[in-house]
Amino acid sequence: MQLANQTFYFAIFIVLVGLMGRFLANRDDDRAQFRVIYWPIGLIFLAASMLGYATAPWAGKIVLALANIFLIAGVANISLLFSVWNGALRNSSRLVALALFVSASLIYVYLHFFGKTQDRIHLMNVALSIFCIWQIVSLSQLLKKDNAYQIKLLIGVEFFQLGARIIRSLLSLEEITHPGTLYQEGGLAFALRVAAILSIVIICILITNYYLEKLWHEYRRSSHAIEDGMLNSLNALSMVRDNETGNHILRTKNYVRALAERLRSSGAYADELTLKAIENIVKAAPLHDIGKVGIPDEILKKPGSLTDDEWQTMKTHANLGKDVLSAAKLKDAKNTHVLDAAIKIAGGHHENWDGSGYPLGLKGEEIPLPARLMSLADTYDALVNERVYKKKWSHEEACLEIIRLKGGRFDPRIVEAFIQEKDNFLRISELYGDLK
Repeated sequence: MQLANQTFYFAIFIVLVGLMGRFLANRDDDRAQFRVIYWPIGLIFLAASMLGYATAPWAGKIVLALANIFLIAGVANISLLFSVWNGALRNSSRLVALALFVSASLIYVYLHFFGKTQDRIHLMNVALSIFCIWQIVSLSQLLKKDNAYQIKLLIGVEFFQLGARIIRSLLSLEEITHPGTLYQEGGLAFALRVAAILSIVIICILITNYYLEKLWHEYRRSSHAIEDGMLNSLNALSMVRDNETGNHILRTKNYVRALAERLRSSGAYADELTLKAIENIVKAAPLHDIGKVGIPDEILKKPGSLTDDEWQTMKTHANLGKDVLSAAKLKDAKNTHVLDAAIKIAGGHHENWDGSGYPLGLKGEEIPLPARLMSLADTYDALVNERVYKKKWSHEEACLEIIRLKGGRFDPRIVEAFIQEKDNFLRISELYGDLK
């Protein structure tokens, strides 16, 4: 039985050291997940306690006493941690935890010299049960604000641990079943002690898992915010150099959304037009002409028609846009779906279905779907709005032109979606019309 005890406690010590290693492995802001000091301190005390239990048969009763005191300290820190999570940690809570720890430790030292094993078992179970109840109350209150599955599991494990400690204390009332040393307990008492310790380890694992999940969500929010900020900055840069208005951006975004949602509802391109993919395409749409940042002003803002050479220069904006956005994409970056869609749109929104477009002369479905959607949306907006080089067309004239270009410039299925959405296009055009 003694060897089984030592092996068990040493295994628990290794697990807790592993959790501590997870803490030490973090660097810089990553350690913010452990910024509450009660967590690493609690782990240190619990690991030291398990090591003490494992070596006590060789090191003597002093080490066993320290192991029990460290166990109380570790559980006390976990209780304070849960109070921090719940936003209910006050100085009074710290004082209560300190008073419980000091009182239990002093009583244990006294019983170590003048008491019996059963007395120390009762003391440990009472002290740890008090902290267990504290943790259950804190977690129950936290559950009202955060229904994470880890919180629910923690409450269940806490109740299990509380029950194991109560039953073990009841068993220890019968001196016959407890011969006076932990290393000679009967099978049931040993099983309850193992269950109580395993409960603490499971609690530590759940805490680590909870922190890691929260950190992951924080990273995702941060990465999305960074991506949105970068895309907005690029869009602002594009608008500074372009002669388009902010309403052009709003219109084309909504045209693209209308087309994509109509295609999705009809079952066309269902694999490519998931709800998330549509959102990514819509967010990327404003960057379709980012490549114009590289076009000289005398060409970009020329009031009349372009010469052949000027037109060839203007056509380079598609590749320029693709290159600019590709350069903004970090190497090995993940979850850059908006940027990926923007790269496809910038580089391919002047490609034609029949292969007559530029810059690569792609044909049919070789052209990325986001670019095919943007092509029709951008063309419609250019037709129904006045430009320095042309007068505005009526909605009806623009619709007839787009239908005429079906299968030539535009994907036939996207034109069919446009025909079904043409009234919506008119509404969007009027809603976000340019101010005179």
